[in-house]
Amino acid sequence: MNWPEWIRRSRRVAKFAAVGGSGVVVNAGIFYVLTKRTTIDYRLLSPIAIECAIINNFLWNHLWTWADKKTARKRHVVARLLKFNLSSGLTALVVNWGILILLTEVFGQNKYVANLIGIALGTVINFFVSHFWTFKHYGAPE
Repeated sequence: MNWPEWIRRSRRVAKFAAVGGSGVVVNAGIFYVLTKRTTIDYRLLSPIAIECAIINNFLWNHLWTWADKKTARKRHVVARLLKFNLSSGLTALVVNWGILILLTEVFGQNKYVANLIGIALGTVINFFVSHFWTFKHYGAPE
């Protein structure tokens, strides 16, 4: 890997991390508000917060992180949204939500801390799925 390619890739990782940070705020914030303002079980509220973060992250990743791979075709954007939602949703349900339930129910961890741990673990997986599948096509090659 040559020097400019390494810089471009590290910038993409930094952008993805920044977007992920905004997703953490969205997920944790909505999760906190919903659990404090409703009487609905936290296990049912978590997927709502996760989906809000997924949509937030897709928009920022599409517009900024992988801006060099934009497409003008609406059907490609919709296809990416569906791919991102599918991959992030599956990752979030298996990793984020699974860790939340495991740490809270089995290990007695605070649900807000457990949620943040689940988000962190899911973030790493989401980067690779996004890079190699969701935003793989269209635009300049890597």
